Amino acid sequence: MTRGVLAIILCPMLDDNLLYSLCKDPEEKRITLVDHPSNVSVKRKLRLAGIPFDEVGWDDVLGWRYEPDRDAFNILILTVDLGLHAKPDVLKSTVEERAEEMQPFVDAIGFYLGTCGNYEWDIPAWCEKKGFKPSETFRDSNGRLCHDCVGVNIAGGPRYGELQKQFVAHLFVFPAMATNFDDFMDADSADSAATEASLTDEMREVLGIEPGRDGYLRWLLSLGGYQNILRIDTGLGDRGEFDDAIVKVADRTRLNIKTAPEGWADLQPTDDLYSRCKGFLQGRSEERHEFRRLLASQVHLGGLAVLRRVSDGEDVH
Repeated sequence: MTRGVLAIILCPMLDDNLLYSLCKDPEEKRITLVDHPSNVSVKRKLRLAGIPFDEVGWDDVLGWRYEPDRDAFNILILTVDLGLHAKPDVLKSTVEERAEEMQPFVDAIGFYLGTCGNYEWDIPAWCEKKGFKPSETFRDSNGRLCHDCVGVNIAGGPRYGELQKQFVAHLFVFPAMATNFDDFMDADSADSAATEASLTDEMREVLGIEPGRDGYLRWLLSLGGYQNILRIDTGLGDRGEFDDAIVKVADRTRLNIKTAPEGWADLQPTDDLYSRCKGFLQGRSEERHEFRRLLASQVHLGGLAVLRRVSDGEDVH
């Protein structure tokens, strides 16, 4: 039986991966979701999956008002803003700060996010150097980091390179990206909006930029030579929702939809991450069990020694 508290620091772009593992694992779990504007997607998906959960404020966690059952398998989910993928330095500092803050309250941490521009950022290695609780993130079968959400869903960076060579100038779209497309594109909307606002009608006409945000997006894609969306079906999430969302993305971008051949999507990093995270707690449970066994044994032996001394007429006080 798994005991303790597993913290999950989650990017909404990878909530399908977490839901997949939670649904696949038959063990009873006590799930608590930290209240935050970025948890809307995972909250909706937990409800659709019929998975019960509680909610708690982050201040309540820090104030020791989060009360997990230490004899049960507890999962504490903290989401981060999707837009942080466009701000690597802020993403890094935010995740590291949250990981440090939660140390007194958890037994292990699973980082359900990519490095997103922080190429050498091995978060579990950073945690280990700091002496923090055990942690893990997405890795390929050779232990190499999966640097972004596409890499997570096709099993790593080397395969990502192969995918880019085989499908040049394709916009790679998997279920969570399609259903979170607006939030994903809004990450750098302030810069894009400022640039778009600076364009005069004459400039738009000369450059061939249609009005509106989608017009500007289509122009940017055209500069990169994009003509197709590559649909990467991981099998995660709601199939109908994915199909509807990717059609809407195609309509807005005016790109054609192509489907990646079978075999590109790979859930190995997802399966391994969840398994390793549970393993951390199971290892601690075994350590606690052994400690309790030894303690009980010592107490028993101590008690026998006292009884012998009493029977021998010794003063045990």
